[in-house]
Amino acid sequence: MSKRDEEKLVHEANDMNRGDFLKAMGAAGLGIVGLSALASAPVSAEEGKKGKYIIVVTHGGNNPNRAIWALLMADTILKKGWGDVHVWMTIEGADLCKKGNPEKIISPIFQKFGNAGEIMERVKKNGGKFGVCPPCAEYFGMKGDEKHDWVELQGGDWLMKNIQDAWVVWM
Repeated sequence: MSKRDEEKLVHEANDMNRGDFLKAMGAAGLGIVGLSALASAPVSAEEGKKGKYIIVVTHGGNNPNRAIWALLMADTILKKGWGDVHVWMTIEGADLCKKGNPEKIISPIFQKFGNAGEIMERVKKNGGKFGVCPPCAEYFGMKGDEKHDWVELQGGDWLMKNIQDAWVVWM
């Protein structure tokens, strides 16, 4: 998509509510533009509708900037009271579920917001839920008590069932 097309979509978004804007950005494949709007758009009292959000985290220590950015989106949704959040980790994102690993993941860009472990604790404290792809958890060595007990094993079937009525951010 060209820069001009992106600008046109953003301009048209001024005539939409926040939910319609996010859905349009997702359909257009502009997840980052949609995420920027998500982080900065106020929720008006007229909307009053709370959403269901699924943040899919596909990066961990291999790309700390993307991992932290995804967790910050979950944190922002909860802080602003926009709705329920479920963080689902897959591929390298499963690395975040192993005890001791999230505390080692620090983004040079988002360092002032804390390490992945601190952000995950805030999300959890504010009612966010966490799940992990079972094969990915196994690949990263999470057997027995090595996985945080507050992270549920949830397969792709869980994801496909739950994205039907949720806004999904894929990072």
